[in-house]
Amino acid sequence: MTTLRVEQLGEGLVIRLPPDSAATLGLHDGDTVTINRSETGEVSLAAPDLDHQLRSDRGRAFLRRYRSPY
Repeated sequence: MTTLRVEQLGEGLVIRLPPDSAATLGLHDGDTVTINRSETGEVSLAAPDLDHQLRSDRGRAFLRRYRSPY
């Protein structure tokens, strides 16, 4: 387990990952992750469901293309 500190950056907060942790997780600059908090207060970091994201993007594109003019 790695303990990290939350830091202020502008108006937001950041958690900096050491290079070895980023490499272990397979994360690169610009990657998107999701943060989840369980009912017990545990926080987890995960890669998003890209298949779900792709389906959502295609659905939105379809709706924009065939939007009713009424």
